[in-house]
Parts: sequence; structure tokens; C-alpha cells
Amino acid sequence: MRSRWYLGIALVLCVVGTIVAYFATHPPYCPGVPAADITGKPKLVVLVVFDQMRGDYIKKWQPLFGEGGFKRLQKDGAWFTDCHYPYAYTLTAAGHTSLVTGTVPAKHGIPANEWYDRATGETVTSVTPPPEEIAKGAGPYRRKAESVGDVLLRVLLGKARVASLSIKDRAAILMAALRAHLCYWFNSNTGNFVTSAYYRPDPHSWATKFNKTRMADQWLGKDWDRFNKELDYAEHSGPDDFISEGTGYLQGQAFPHPFKRGDDPKDKEANQRNYYDAVVCSPMGSELLLEFAKTAIIAEKLGQSDSVDLLCISFSSNDLIGHTWGPDSQEILDVTLRSDAIIRDLLNLLDDKVGKGNYYFAVSADHGVCPLPEFAKQQGKEAGRVEPELLSTRAEAFLNEKYLPEGKKAPWFEQPKRSNAWVYLNRGTLQELKLQQSDVEAVLANWFAGQPGVEQAFTRTALLREETKEPTELFLGVQRSFRPDCSGDVMVVLKPYHIFSPPNLSKNPERFPSYRASHGMPHHYDTHVPLLVMGPRIEPGTRDARIAPQAMASILAEALGVPTPKDAAYPLPPGLFKK
Repeated sequence: MRSRWYLGIALVLCVVGTIVAYFATHPPYCPGVPAADITGKPKLVVLVVFDQMRGDYIKKWQPLFGEGGFKRLQKDGAWFTDCHYPYAYTLTAAGHTSLVTGTVPAKHGIPANEWYDRATGETVTSVTPPPEEIAKGAGPYRRKAESVGDVLLRVLLGKARVASLSIKDRAAILMAALRAHLCYWFNSNTGNFVTSAYYRPDPHSWATKFNKTRMADQWLGKDWDRFNKELDYAEHSGPDDFISEGTGYLQGQAFPHPFKRGDDPKDKEANQRNYYDAVVCSPMGSELLLEFAKTAIIAEKLGQSDSVDLLCISFSSNDLIGHTWGPDSQEILDVTLRSDAIIRDLLNLLDDKVGKGNYYFAVSADHGVCPLPEFAKQQGKEAGRVEPELLSTRAEAFLNEKYLPEGKKAPWFEQPKRSNAWVYLNRGTLQELKLQQSDVEAVLANWFAGQPGVEQAFTRTALLREETKEPTELFLGVQRSFRPDCSGDVMVVLKPYHIFSPPNLSKNPERFPSYRASHGMPHHYDTHVPLLVMGPRIEPGTRDARIAPQAMASILAEALGVPTPKDAAYPLPPGLFKK
């Protein structure tokens, strides 16, 4: 009898202990009041990506920033000044995927924004669904490595939430977990934020309500002018009307830039799309995304539950502006100053809704950008524009002359259009002419290497070798960008300060009105990005040691309290987190 009595007491104590332990780690939620940091774990981890924000911008323009944005992150968090991508093909899709998976394109499966798919004979994007999933729309079908969001949902059995937002679909989708709670991007055809059936059949009610406000329409008939009217922009950047700057979407080359519809009397949809394209090719695109992100945080109560959430936001307008006016333009200075204000506003909102000390906040970028070649020339650098036809018609003419009788032609390349720095040899042509693919690759790569503006070319055969005698860092960088199922047969790397672009843009401005600067090479200006992180356990300070942006996945995982993604290859920076 006594033993049963003791057993009963033990059971009661066990139940009471369980209840106490539960409420100790699951505090009740009170609307409008930030959850208390009882466990020492954060309620929210935020990753902010500024598309095409080069790593030197923050140091160069630091004196011009306010106190609540970048300077707060630098003072209260860790700032890595020498952060470089370790692979060669530095593009949006590859960069966003690398940040959240912790590995390189060769492993995570997203080597470019788009590529030629030999299986279907078509060019596909990084978020194009396979034929059997076409009804679901855009999604992360082609990503082969798990993200930190995937780990979070797996470890916490779906109790946590992952949200990912951007202007670009590929940025939002490739940062998100495979089963993200919400994933939205901007549609320039309609002026709405949208999702796809891959994530959910219909948008969230709060997203529909946001779209009905037509917030994207507020700038029609207005101008984008300088953020700081008292600042001498020319003193801190380049001239306002540099000769090879673009004009965007009827925005003009110099400030102020108007927002207006197109003027095609036969295409009303294109006229409206021109306006929305102009919005996202300006800092107003970032302001629009900021308001959508604020709405999501408040409506979904992100960081205000008994679990931990992950929020990823990618501001794409910096990239569109950089492509149009170049990294040394007054427009890039302006959007960077506004990006500083965006960080301030986000931090203030998180302080209010989640509570100081209850969240981590990390900032990085997906790639940098090359200066306008004409601007680089003025700085005394060897620079230039390389005609894109080098990779198509000119290369085909060379192969015709090399392998065929005079006057004869053959279809040497498979891709219907040149989609990246790779060329895809036509296997059927090689077979018909009884040519060894490796031989043609080598001949073509050698020819490319002798062309003006070309640094080197790399072949599929060489990149597939597991061991290469004394590989250069450039070779290894290209190899880290190489995916046998996606990449072509020869990749061309240009010399520093050279980009693929029609030459003599000032004489033919109509050819590329909104695309004057570029990125995608393994040179320092394309690989260098910022990395800052602030949070309750972060050891503040400036760190000048070299780091890869892929370390972000390990940083986010540590902040979330979960293991790193299984393919993550870049560990936590030593001493970043307090013990």
C-alpha cells in the first residue's frame, strides 16, 4: 500500500514538473507585448540581402549614414570587411542559394539565373518548374541542397515558420525553405506581390488586402530625387550624367527621374508595365518591399510566438539601379543611403514588436558589380565591353573555318539563345563530323583565350577531372560554379573591368537602355560583399579576416539553435558568438 502511495506522489511530482518546464520554455503570448526572453533563445532571426551591394560601399560611405542603420549594426554587431564569394560565376540565383545552404553552386545546384536544359531543349530559369510540375508555378525544384530554413522546420517539426520576400521571384524562392510558410515576390505586370501554387493555392488574406491598397501606384507622375538634398553627391560618387549611364524605363540619365507609363499607343499593358519596372528600378521598389515586409511581420506575428521564426528579405532594386547607372553613380549612392534608412526602420519595428535582445539581424549581398568600363578607363584601368556575339556567331564562324570546307556552315551550339557565359556544343554536330568533344572544347577554349578582353576559358573535360595538377584559384573558382547537368562545355572568363555588353553604347543607347553595368566574374569587385550580424550572443567588433558569405548559413543555424545544413562547408567564424 505504501509503495502505491509513494508511486502516486512520484507521478504527481512528475506531472507538475512537466507543466512547470513547459511554461518555462513556452511563455504565454500577449498581443502587442514582445515575448520575454526566458530561455535565452531568440524569437526571430532575420536575413536581409541587398542585391548587388558591393562590400566596399559600407566603408566608403559610412560617414554619410544615420545612427540607426548600418552604424548600429557595426557598433552593436560584427562587421566582416573582407567577405568574398569563393566561386567564379557571381549571379543573383547562385548568391542567394549559397547564403542559406552554406555551400557552392557545384553542390547546391543553382549555378546561374538561367541555363540551357539539354533534357528539354529549352532555356530554363533557376525557379522554372519541371514539365510535370508546371501547374504549380515557380518554386525551388532545382535546388539540390537543404537550406537553413529546411533544417529549422525539420528540427522543430513545423512549429517554426519561415518567410521569404523579395522583388525578384528567384531571390525569394531560393532563400526560402522548401515548405516555407510564406514566400512572395513582385509582379511588374500587375503591380502586386504574388506567390505560386507551389506554396499555397491563394495568397494570404493580409497580402490580398495589401495589394488592394495599390501602394505600388503612389509614385505615378512623381519623380525620384536625391534622398539627402543637402549632400554634394558628386563629391562622394561620380557625375550625374556620365556618358555611358543608362536611362532605365523612361527615367532619364540624370536626377530627377520621372515615374510614368510607356507611350506605346498599341500596347497599354506594356505602358503600365513600364511604370512598375521604373518603380523597382528605383529606391521606391525597396520602400514598397519594406512596407510589404512590415505588413507580413505584423499580420503573421513573426517572432511573437513560443517558437523561433526565420525571415528572409531581399531588396532587388539596388541591383536594377546598379545595372542601369553603374556602381559609381549618384543613383547608387542614393539607394545605399536609403538602404541604411531601411535597416533603421526594420530594426525599430523589430525592437517594438519582438523586443530588443529577442532577435538576430544579419545583412549580406548576393554579388558585387563591375564599374562601368568607361568609368574604369578614366581611372587609368584597362577596361572594355566585349560583344556578346563572341560566344555565338563569332565562335561559330571560327569553328566553321576550323573544321569545315570553305563556305560550309554547321549548327555548332545547342542553346536557342546565349543565356550565360557558357557555350553548349551541339553533340549531334560533333557526332556527325566525327569529332571528339574534348578536342573541340580545347580548340574553342584556346581561341576564346586569344580574343580581346578574355582572361581565360575553361572546358567541361578539365573541370570534370577530380584531380588537376596545381590548379589555380581561378580554375577552382570556375569548378565551384560548375554543374555537369546545368553548365555548358566551355566557360569564358573576361579580364578585370571587362563585361559582356555591346560596345559604343553612347552611340546606340536604344540597344540596352537599362543595362549598362554587369557582374558575374571572379574578380574582387564582383565577389566582395558585406556581412554584418547583430544579436544577443554576438561578440561586437570589426573583423578584417577573409570570410566566405556561405558562413552565413552556419551563423543563422547557430542563432536559430539548429544544426547547420548538411552540405554547409563554411564553419562559424571563430569567436563570433559569446560562450
